[in-house]
Amino acid sequence: MRLDLQKPKVSEMPKNLRFFEQGENRRFFSSKGVSPLIAAVLLIAFTMAIAGIMATWATTFSQQKLLTSEEKSNCIGALDLSSAAFSDKLVSVQVKNLKTNMNLSSLTANIIYSDPAKSKAHSNIAMKGYNVTDPMPPGFTDWFIYNSSEATKPVRIEAYAGNCGPDFTAKISLA
Repeated sequence: MRLDLQKPKVSEMPKNLRFFEQGENRRFFSSKGVSPLIAAVLLIAFTMAIAGIMATWATTFSQQKLLTSEEKSNCIGALDLSSAAFSDKLVSVQVKNLKTNMNLSSLTANIIYSDPAKSKAHSNIAMKGYNVTDPMPPGFTDWFIYNSSEATKPVRIEAYAGNCGPDFTAKISLA
């Protein structure tokens, strides 16, 4: 038994709906919509709002990056190591803050040996505990003296300031 669906009479349909027949599927569509002018205005307003949000974010992001890079640029050549010596298991090196406007803090040293296991045992040494002033004022010079308890002479000494980071490591070889 097949039911025959018939189109409703136009007088029975609400005024704001129109009837559209597609094959055997029947659908109702609203005859009301947003005018093209209002749609264009809404689209432009939405685009401008997104652009404003992106501009605010980009401004703060770039200001933060510029401030960070400015701080890090002060670290270039800030730390100097000289007069390195090794005698009777003692490693000594003269440490100097070359900057005239910046304190160097959290000074850290790494004693590098030809044997990686020894190097690892003598890495990340807080220089504050070994006769070095921390924070080190601008233009200040101090001596780092460390008992390595190793009879083997190290290859080099590396040091960096925590406020600059390991990217700005000073190195000196022990010849």
